[in-house]
Amino acid sequence: MLGPMEALSYLIGLGAGVAILVKSADWFTDAAVDMARRFRIPEIVIGATLVSLATTLPEFAVSFMATLQGQPDMAIGNALGSTICNIGLILGVCALVAPMQVRREGFLSNGIALVTFAGVFGVMGYAFPDGSRVVGIVMLACLGAHLAGTLRASLQGRSKADEERAVEAAVATVHRMALLFIVGAAGIILGSKVMVYCGEHLARLMGVSELVIALTLVALGTSTPELAVSVAGVLKKRRSLAIGNIIGANILDLAWVIGVCSIIRPLPMRETILWGRSVHQSLVFDIPVMLLLSALLLVFGFTDERLTRREGAVLFAVYAAYITTLFVLFSPAGG
Repeated sequence: MLGPMEALSYLIGLGAGVAILVKSADWFTDAAVDMARRFRIPEIVIGATLVSLATTLPEFAVSFMATLQGQPDMAIGNALGSTICNIGLILGVCALVAPMQVRREGFLSNGIALVTFAGVFGVMGYAFPDGSRVVGIVMLACLGAHLAGTLRASLQGRSKADEERAVEAAVATVHRMALLFIVGAAGIILGSKVMVYCGEHLARLMGVSELVIALTLVALGTSTPELAVSVAGVLKKRRSLAIGNIIGANILDLAWVIGVCSIIRPLPMRETILWGRSVHQSLVFDIPVMLLLSALLLVFGFTDERLTRREGAVLFAVYAAYITTLFVLFSPAGG
């Protein structure tokens, strides 16, 4: 039958787009981590800044392309869905596989920053449900302040000689990083176009909204780099890197991805009918779930300085309940 074959072709297209994006972003990731290590930046900071920037490139590329093509549901849903997937699915599963030790010093500041960013975005959403460039300006301003503070803290206590050696050692790495980024740019553009195209047509074919597809399949696809980095961190017993990567990626999803896209074109929240009333889905459901998962991560990591298997199960259960509710209540394309 034509319908199932079309659906299969679009699913294959999504998979191909993911593969292209992941490989392209991976070229940049290795160079970024090497550069940070040469500068002797702490592992939690590497995860929360450079690695997260690299692993968030797919989310940025897809949302950016969707914004240019006038598809706000795809742009917002991809960024929001990735933050939810990163904590609920990725960190939840990683903690279930192996309890994750948390270093309170780096975790606390970045965890508080994540909850703050989630709260600011929620407030901006309620203040400007129809979209505004003010949202982008505020989110990017917050990101700039956060990154400045993070880098300042990571560089404290280093001697001038250390800095000079780090700069000398990093010159070649900077050149390599620039080269890999340029080579990967074409792949990122191609992969994002494929994912946006296939996501849009798959939603139409399945009779569900683009927002639901973006929050689930597209978000899961663009979160593949975070999954790969986090699993590798757990297996190599570098769990601070895994947690820092997720926290940093979520901050960038909210501030960098949505911030830039909102400045290019205001992103309105999708209205849908729920129990006979018109509501903005992201405001009443997606953002509250994102805030809940962010707060749970902060509490779990701070209370006993680790993510236990039980806490991982809680995070995963919230994610599973979210996905189930999403398809039960919000899936119709015309809803």
